Amino acid sequence: MLFLREAYLIALNSFREAVRDKIPYVVLLVAIALAAFSILLGEWSVFDREFVVKSVTVSIISISGFFIAVFAGVGQMQKEISKKTIHTLLAKPVSRAAFLIGKYIGLLALVALHCILLSLTLFVVLWSIGGQIGTSVVQACYLVFPELAIILAFTVLFSTYSSTLISSIFSVGIYLAGHLSDQILKEVYFAYRISEDGSFLREHGKFVYDIATGIHWLLPGLYRFNASTQAAHSLTIEASYLFWNSLYAVGYSGVVLAFAVLLFRKKDFV
Repeated sequence: MLFLREAYLIALNSFREAVRDKIPYVVLLVAIALAAFSILLGEWSVFDREFVVKSVTVSIISISGFFIAVFAGVGQMQKEISKKTIHTLLAKPVSRAAFLIGKYIGLLALVALHCILLSLTLFVVLWSIGGQIGTSVVQACYLVFPELAIILAFTVLFSTYSSTLISSIFSVGIYLAGHLSDQILKEVYFAYRISEDGSFLREHGKFVYDIATGIHWLLPGLYRFNASTQAAHSLTIEASYLFWNSLYAVGYSGVVLAFAVLLFRKKDFV
């Protein structure tokens, strides 16, 4: 009970501090402007306007949420360390695990608020052009949240032992790798299958493919949460897919946070 109370108080303070910061508002305003601009993109595009608005805006929710997670997550942790306020917090009977988990939950609440506001913006934009706000759109907007939950966990992990710049670079790398890992694995397999000469890939293709497969399963499968195409084509996603991928996000985030707590306990703040 004490751990939960400590984590709750840290989460509440982290959320309040993040809301008072200017960066989330700037990102939110830019994202809303881009969502509104997608109407013009739909007018200029050869595709249907509703198709463009849905696909572009869902992608905007993901990318802008990523910036919120990175800037808010790294910024708060580094601010606590640089201003040495973390010494005061940890000097009190507050466990390091409760501090880190509380920070994560508070920032996750900010990310959730951002996703909700931008999802509502998408609904308003679709309503304004007479578009259909179907189940597929709601599902696509929802899937952005577990994706960002994983990214935020990595951001917290990196910020426990790295500088602001390094943590941000690592977070960008995880975001890109998580979205591209499935496609890269397919390309490696395809290259291995079509190589007929005595090239390195043909001779050692099975080994290279096994290595690529291992890296693929080790990296977060962020591509699982990209449902912009389904939203654009009004394709409803099965409930089982939503459930298992939500469970995947909870488990993966939990493992990353556990590793972050382990590193954080060993860190010496001098």
